[in-house]
Amino acid sequence: MNNAFVNASTAGKRGTHPLVTVLLAQLIYAAGIVIGMALLLPLGMLFPGRQSGPLFAVLLLLTNVIQHAPIFALLWLWTRFYEKRPFVSLGLTWSRGAWRQHLIGFGLGAAFIAGWLALQYATGNLRVDGSRWNFALLYLLPVAYLARVIMIAIEEILFRGWILQSAGARWGVPAGIAVSSGAFALFHFVGPLMLIAPLHTFHWVLATNLVLWSVLAALLTLTGRSLWAAMAFHATPLWLATYAFVVAVPGQRLPDMAVLLLSQPKASPLAGEAALAGPFTGLPTTLLLAVLCAGALAVYLRRSRVREVTAAA
Repeated sequence: MNNAFVNASTAGKRGTHPLVTVLLAQLIYAAGIVIGMALLLPLGMLFPGRQSGPLFAVLLLLTNVIQHAPIFALLWLWTRFYEKRPFVSLGLTWSRGAWRQHLIGFGLGAAFIAGWLALQYATGNLRVDGSRWNFALLYLLPVAYLARVIMIAIEEILFRGWILQSAGARWGVPAGIAVSSGAFALFHFVGPLMLIAPLHTFHWVLATNLVLWSVLAALLTLTGRSLWAAMAFHATPLWLATYAFVVAVPGQRLPDMAVLLLSQPKASPLAGEAALAGPFTGLPTTLLLAVLCAGALAVYLRRSRVREVTAAA
């Protein structure tokens, strides 16, 4: 099925083989993180210890920019000098619809968290333990959201941008979704980055949820023909689970701030366990993502048919 987003990969003089993009995405991310950690050393020496107040918000944003900028730079170098195409062709084209796409992604991300909370509560695996409200959240929340978008943007550009376009252009849209989704799940368990800082312990339910999550983000990207919705959809649940609806993990220090402090009395990889991967664990999340994927697929197919009819008219 023809798709304008996938076709944007032909803007360059040469393409990268899909399997090479999967490998390079791992290497670029790992190398960029190492470089970013080195660049952060002077900032750590300048502001030692744990900061608070507005300075914490500023450092949170600055840290995310410095740590992830090298990854953007390395990918830009590859697309600019090897593929010889504009970086924005990866799905970052700015238009009047960009804000609308971002708001759609934000709304879906918030709906996902609402559904996750409801399912966890319905299955008896969620308890409200109080609130750690602090007025600092009034300025920290918007800054933290921006910081989260910066961090998430590179994953979206690599997987829903570069890999999805490369595999989709060579093997078709369904293969592009499959390859990018498999690569995204694999990224969280194996690869060079795991040697530096392991992200998650493997469990088949978590792996399934990561694949479904990526399929949903890919459908959003293909429907909107940009990454703006997928970025917001990815960043919003992580942002809310970090600062708004925070599940306390036994044995770990309680967060300084949280709109609501929660706990999971029946925590397990099957029921849902914040220590494993926050709201992305558990069979209730699998069900929720399957429903969202079905809805996103229906919208994508309907929009594709409308565009085909319009183009033929």
